[in-house]
Amino acid sequence: MTRRPNIASLFSGLALLALGILLVLDAQGTVELGFAYVAPALLGVVGATLLASGLSSRRRD
Repeated sequence: MTRRPNIASLFSGLALLALGILLVLDAQGTVELGFAYVAPALLGVVGATLLASGLSSRRRD
């Protein structure tokens, strides 16, 4: 039997990876990030993760 990946964990990991890449680019001066850009993006990631988690747990029940 093959095991399906947890969508919420997969999405959270990819979002953290993307955030880490953006923060490294900001530290190098390649990209200018400010709180006005980062805060809505973080809230969107948290909301999408909660949505994916809720949808994946509903399928298991």
